[in-house]
Amino acid sequence: MSSLIRRAALAAALVALFAAPLRAADPDGAAPTTGAAAAPATAAPAAAPHDAKDDGELVDGIVAQVGTEVVLRSEVDRVAKPMEQKVREKGGTDADIQMMRSDILDKLIERKLIALVAKRAEVDATEFEVDDAITNIAKENHLDLDGLKKSVAAEGVEWDVYRQRVKEEIIQHKILNGMVRSRVKVDEAQIRKLYDQRYGAMPAAGGQELHLVHMAVGAEDGKPASLKAACDKVRRGLARVRNGEDFVTVATEVSQAAPDLGWLPQNALAPWMQSAVGHLEPGQVSDVIELPVGCAVLTLVERRTVEPLSYDQAKGQLRELLADQAFQDEYVRFIDKLRRQTYVDRRGEFANQTADVASPPPIR
Repeated sequence: MSSLIRRAALAAALVALFAAPLRAADPDGAAPTTGAAAAPATAAPAAAPHDAKDDGELVDGIVAQVGTEVVLRSEVDRVAKPMEQKVREKGGTDADIQMMRSDILDKLIERKLIALVAKRAEVDATEFEVDDAITNIAKENHLDLDGLKKSVAAEGVEWDVYRQRVKEEIIQHKILNGMVRSRVKVDEAQIRKLYDQRYGAMPAAGGQELHLVHMAVGAEDGKPASLKAACDKVRRGLARVRNGEDFVTVATEVSQAAPDLGWLPQNALAPWMQSAVGHLEPGQVSDVIELPVGCAVLTLVERRTVEPLSYDQAKGQLRELLADQAFQDEYVRFIDKLRRQTYVDRRGEFANQTADVASPPPIR
C-alpha cells in the first residue's frame, strides 16, 4: 500500500486544492473512531456574519455553506486562477471555465465535510506534527527551512497561512486514514483473481502490454438521470484535457476509481477497451466511451513487449492496485454518506448547480 501514503508531486492546481502548496509527509497520529462519522451533522446552517441578500446577490465571497463551515470565493479562485489561464490559452469557453470552477467547488465542499467530522471527533494536529511535516516537506524539496520559507513567500503565501494549510492537511489525512483507509482489506483470493484476469491469458512467450490511465464515472443507481450525470462529468473532464490540462490531474479529480490502470496485457483487455485504445499512439486520448454503467475515457501512456510474469512476481503490484481501488471506493461511500447527513447550500454563481458524483482525492 505504499502508493496510498506516498506524497507524489502533483500538478500545482491539485496541490493548491489539497491545502499545502508543497508536499508533506503523511501523519501517523491517532485516528478517530468510526462512530464519529455517523453522528448527525448540522440540519440547518449556522448564522454567518456575511450572508447573501434576499435577492440572491453574493456578499463577501461566500459560495457555499457546509453545515457550520463556509467555502469562500477566494478559496475557489486560489485553485482555479492558474488553471483558467491555461484553459483560455487552449481556446476554452466561459462555459468550460464555469464547469471547472463547479468541479473545484465540489472538492472544496468535500474537504469541509471532512473538517466537520474532525471537529466532532476532536481530531487535531499538534505543533510538533506540523513542524515534523514541514521538515519533511523541506527535505523532499531539497531545501532547508529558510529556503522553504523563501519559496512559500515567493508564492505570495504568508508563513502562518502556510502552516495552517499544512495543519489542515494533516487533519484531513488523519480522518481518511482512520475512517476510510482502515476499512480497506485485500485478500489472497482477490489478488489471484486479478492475476488470472490480467496475466492468465498471456502467451507463454509473453506479448504486448499497454500502460493505460482512465477517467471513469459510474451511475450509482443505473437510472437514466444518474447515467447522464456521470457521463456529463466525464465529458467535462475530457474537455478540460483537450483544453490543455494534464490527463492524470483531471482524472484524479474526476474519477471514482484509481485512474492509473497500470500495465495490462493487450490480449486480455475487454473488447470495448481494445476498440478504444487499439489505434492510439502513446499520449493520445480516446473519445468518451459510453457503457451501460457509466462513461470512461482512456489514454495510452506507453506500449511494451514483456515476458510473462509469475504470480509471485506480480503479487505485490496487484495487491497495491487493489488497495488503491478499494480506498477510492470507500472514499466515495464515505463522502456520499456525509453529504446526506449535512446541510449544503450553494450560493452566487453556483446557486443552481447540483453536486456531482463524489470523486476521490489524489492517492498520496
